[in-house]
Amino acid sequence: MAPIVLRHYQQQLLTDLRAALKVHRRVCAVMPTGAGKGQTIGAIVQGAAGKGRRVLVLAHRAELIEQLTDTVRAWGLEPDVIAPGIRLQDRQVAVGSVQTVARRLEQLPPPDLIIQDEAHHLVAGNVWGRIIEAWPGAHLIGKTATPERLDGKGLGVEAGGYFEALVLGPSAAWLVEQGWLARPRVFSWPGARNSKLRRRMGDFDLEQAARAFGDRAAIGDAVSHYRRRLHPGTAICFCCTIEHAEQMAVAFRSAGIRAASVSGGTPAEERKRLIAGLGTGEVEVLSSCMIISEGTDIPSVGGAILMRPTASLSLYLQMVGRALRPAHGKQEAVILDHVGNAHRHGLPTDEREWNLAGRRRREGVSIPIKDCPACFCSCPSAAQLCPDCGHLFLTDERDEQQRVLQQLAGELVEVTGAARHRPRPKHQQRPRRTHPAAGCRTFEELLQREQERGYKPGWARHVWAARQQR
Repeated sequence: MAPIVLRHYQQQLLTDLRAALKVHRRVCAVMPTGAGKGQTIGAIVQGAAGKGRRVLVLAHRAELIEQLTDTVRAWGLEPDVIAPGIRLQDRQVAVGSVQTVARRLEQLPPPDLIIQDEAHHLVAGNVWGRIIEAWPGAHLIGKTATPERLDGKGLGVEAGGYFEALVLGPSAAWLVEQGWLARPRVFSWPGARNSKLRRRMGDFDLEQAARAFGDRAAIGDAVSHYRRRLHPGTAICFCCTIEHAEQMAVAFRSAGIRAASVSGGTPAEERKRLIAGLGTGEVEVLSSCMIISEGTDIPSVGGAILMRPTASLSLYLQMVGRALRPAHGKQEAVILDHVGNAHRHGLPTDEREWNLAGRRRREGVSIPIKDCPACFCSCPSAAQLCPDCGHLFLTDERDEQQRVLQQLAGELVEVTGAARHRPRPKHQQRPRRTHPAAGCRTFEELLQREQERGYKPGWARHVWAARQQR
């Protein structure tokens, strides 16, 4: 097997990590989803094992444990796997399920180095934290794309967490520019940002969100946008609840699209088969509630369909990150955001100022992005050209002029003598009043009418929903 060669930015991250570990015992390293976090973990494990250190790699899902085990093997080491039903061989390196390791703390030898994958779950007092506290003398490296908890609180000591230092890798924007990540094209619904969903444990109430975004109009909108923007590419559809995910899969199948849903109750082999099918194209759309928001590594996936609103920046980046992985022949990743997450959290390539203290609540703070009036692609507010269709954004004054002087499709016709006849006043007909939605046959046309005339956000969706109930 050919030796693995790290990219230069991965090597730089390891250099920075070694420097930080000379000063601190617990360090968190950050790289965007799809940047090759697994290979850097393999390099760290190989380096530590080569110095005679005992290493424990922790993850919380079966798919992640399997991926990390394969990665460690690819770096020339055979690890123990700490999971139910697997016998230990007392090897120097182990890859373990967080839940199983927490149950066997008294039976396992203390590690010299713990590597925590998806470290944003590591919180004092939870099952991840119990492991760290059981071996206080071990060094700790946390790897994550989003170094904050789902509720925005920090992972550092000052925020009640464990990490003493943060090492930052390259930004998503730089990785896209260099071709290491696929360029995201985001299509978002601006009306959803005014959602009045209740909050529960730092995020939106998913039961209420499922009702809000599970109606026929929203589902039909998702299917039609997938057909128009993504098909025949594959997509992961992120939903609010298990029922919502199943509902979406049924809707896609009814439209002739090969779709399935997975949940925690899906048998492991079936779940594995469906996720693999997404990679081969056998499954075109795979819907889920939470199962595939982390660790799912299918580079060929063409896009993400967001039907789940979230108040968590971390969860938003984890979801869209599933589609950004590069693959042969894949130039871009299409993000169909039906719930306004991009307007709440910004674009996937926006620069983030990560720190271990966490974020302050950003209630009421608008994200500086705008939507193209021609194709509805979301882009930075400073953009002058739409990156998707090339539409030229005009100044406010010109936008106002454009709103007044619209160019309408039509054709000049010859004026004949008969046509010049004007009815006498008593026969003159009163001007007909037309419905504001007259002439709009699709949801996209309604949305365009909403923006052109400055109607209240949500008007198009309301009209579309009313039509579906007829």
